[in-house]
Amino acid sequence: IILLGGLVLGLALPFGFLYLKFLLYTKINSKSEIESILKNIPIAAEIPLVETKVNKSITKNDVSPLAEAFRILRTNLGFLRNKLKNNVKPSVIYVTSSTKGEGKTFVSSNLASVFAATSKKTLLIGTDLRNPQLHKTLNLDKNATGLTNYLSDPDYKLDDLTIKNVSNNNFDVLLSGPIPPNPSELLDNERFDQVIKEARSIYDYVIVDTAPTIHVSDTLLISHLADVLLYIVRAEFTDIKLLDHVNKLKDFNNIHNMGVVINGISSKGGYPYNY
Repeated sequence: IILLGGLVLGLALPFGFLYLKFLLYTKINSKSEIESILKNIPIAAEIPLVETKVNKSITKNDVSPLAEAFRILRTNLGFLRNKLKNNVKPSVIYVTSSTKGEGKTFVSSNLASVFAATSKKTLLIGTDLRNPQLHKTLNLDKNATGLTNYLSDPDYKLDDLTIKNVSNNNFDVLLSGPIPPNPSELLDNERFDQVIKEARSIYDYVIVDTAPTIHVSDTLLISHLADVLLYIVRAEFTDIKLLDHVNKLKDFNNIHNMGVVINGISSKGGYPYNY
């Protein structure tokens, strides 16, 4: 009886622990979970986890798994863009997420880098006016003038505020600039429309690093100007309940050309990133 009881407990305890663990664990853990909820939104790319606290920036001749993942994203964006009416070119690509920490600035900066590596003139714009992080990722001056100066002062021109040739000759950056007291009001005026219009006439690709959508309306105010909107979710970080928010965001705001990028895929749990 004691041996039988020990056998039952030996089986029941670990199974019970694992059942409770999976029941209480609400983070995104696989591509299939996302596809089962976001049925009408394609997965544009899967970005591998970077095992470092330092922001990883892709160089021109980088052949790492991370660089290849961003090249796949660049290719898939071509297919997304081809779905647009009139095949709009050049492309204005928004990168956003639900909350802070999912990697939208990391994705937008490296996406701009791989576009610039193909000799395409690329502009990266920081529109997260409340909590800008782009200057940290690119090691630029936090106090540099930027988008808020353009939006609040009609005397500024885009060329006056653009930082040229950040990592190569084709990669320019427009930082968000000083944190304003009224970010929503600044973005919701014709001056921002003019920024995008002018950037379209100069650059092949315009990548826009936007604010998270769950707490503020900043991104939604300017979403109508995007050709493609990339929504970042992070494996083992993003709560699976937030995927319903993505569906509602797409339908309510009539965003037709949206793709999901899964950031932080670990080679331990799924398949390894190697060739």
